[in-house]
Amino acid sequence: MRVLKATTDNVLEVMYLLQHCIEDFNNNSVYQWNIAYPDYYRLITEAEKGSLYIIKHKGVCIGTITLSEEQDSVFESVSWKNNTDKFIIIKRIAVFPSWQKMGVGKKLIQFAEEFAKDNNYKSIRLDVASSSESLIKLYQSIGYIYTGDIHYPKQKEPFKCLEKIV
Repeated sequence: MRVLKATTDNVLEVMYLLQHCIEDFNNNSVYQWNIAYPDYYRLITEAEKGSLYIIKHKGVCIGTITLSEEQDSVFESVSWKNNTDKFIIIKRIAVFPSWQKMGVGKKLIQFAEEFAKDNNYKSIRLDVASSSESLIKLYQSIGYIYTGDIHYPKQKEPFKCLEKIV
C-alpha cells in the first residue's frame, strides 16, 4: 500500500469512502462531516489542483488525505505555534471504517509529515470535531499540540485545532 496522487477519475471512489466514514462518525455521535461537506465538486477541484491523495489496497480506495496551503478564515483566530514560516494543512483525512486501526491512518499521517519536510513546510495544521476525543488523543500522542478552537458556520460543535512542527 502506498499513497498516490488522486485524479478526477478517483473522485467517486473517494466520495464512496467518505460517505461510509460520515455514517460511521454519525453512529458514534461525531459530527466531523455531513452531506454538504465534503462535496463532489470540492473533491474534483482538489484532484485537479493535485492536493487530493489516496491509498488503495488491491485496487480499492481505503484511505484519503487532502493537503493544502489554503487556510479557511476561521483559522486566523487560532494561536498557532508557527506564525512566520510556511505551513500545510490537512484538510481531510479518512480511512474506510473496516480498515481503521490497521495502520492506514498512520501511513497517511506519515505521508503528510514526509511531504511537509520534503517541501520545506515548517508545520502541519489540522482540525478535529471536539466530539472526536479518540482522534484528538491520537494526534496528541504523535506530537500534535492543541492550539485553540474554531467554529464553522453550519456546525453545531467547535473544532479543536492542532499543529505539529516538522
